[in-house]
This record gives sequence, structure tokens and C-alpha cells, in this order.
Amino acid sequence: MAAVTTNDATTYAAEVPTRLAKAITATVKETFTVEYLYSDDEVEDTTETFEKAEIELEVNRLTPGDYALLFDSLYENGFLVKTEGDRAREVALAFRAKQNNGKYEFVWYYAGKADHPEESYETIKDKKNAQSQKVTFTFYARRKEEKFGEETRQAYAIKVDESQLLEEHAEAKKAITEWFSAVQERKTE
Repeated sequence: MAAVTTNDATTYAAEVPTRLAKAITATVKETFTVEYLYSDDEVEDTTETFEKAEIELEVNRLTPGDYALLFDSLYENGFLVKTEGDRAREVALAFRAKQNNGKYEFVWYYAGKADHPEESYETIKDKKNAQSQKVTFTFYARRKEEKFGEETRQAYAIKVDESQLLEEHAEAKKAITEWFSAVQERKTE
């Protein structure tokens, strides 16, 4: 995870990433709005617009430092102080997922915020139960516009599937070696 420091029409920048709690599962749901143009009683054209990507991340447990980074809370001298003024920070989120062939898919979502997670506590009974925590993020397109061929678009995520890389994909190969050291961008000439 990296805190986003600038997200405007000309510049996108983020801090150096820090590791969030250990992930157990990640469920990604990307939502698009589709509008239909009808003429002569049939669909003539459609317009598809990206709305958001919701990521539900199940983690072992958010540390007080994780919580402070996500929600701009005060964490000092071992105390996490939650206040009425705490607000979710805009962040970028990265992860990798191991595939059946042993290679990874690498992912960065550029701009989003986390919902304050539920916290539950359970007493120890006859045997211990593993407890985890779920954090839901909502990601949206960043404001910076880029050229994609002849079109101008706003990116919301970037992925590299290690098992699909060809010899000429040198930039993507280099990016996966640095994936968690900085928010990754596509390289253009």
C-alpha cells in the first residue's frame, strides 16, 4: 500500500509503499455502467463507463500502524488514538496472486479509499479459532489523463501476468522485480 500524495489532471504521485497486513484472500469486483442507444426498436450502440473497483481484502489483522496509515489516525508511543476527525486516506494498493503454474499475476490499483473495518473479538473456548479481519476498498480512476493510442483515458489499475510475458516485454519484466518498491506505471516511448 502507498499513500497517494498527488492525484490531479496532470500529476499522479504516491509515497514509497509499505507492507499492509498479511493477506488471506482478495475479492475484486469491477463495476461498469452500460447505456444502450435504441433506434428502430433495437440496440444501435452501447456506451460503457467504469464506475469503481471494490476490493474486499481479508487479512490476518490490521496493526495499529496499518490503521493509522489507512485512516490518518494518530499512532505514537504504542497508542492508537481514534478521533472523530479520522478520514480514510487516498491510497494505491498492490498485491500478487500465485497461479497454478507457479508464476504470479501482479496488480496495482491506483487511487481509492478503505472503509473503516468491523472489529470483532471472541473469547477462547474449548479450542482457539483463527480470527481475521476484512477491509473493503473502493478504487476509482485517477484524475491524470494519458494517451492510449489516439484516445485520452484515465487509468485505474495496472496488471502484469508473469506467465504471459514474451521476450520483447522487457519493461514489464523489469517492473515485476520492482513491483512493491514503487507504484508501477506503464512505460511509454
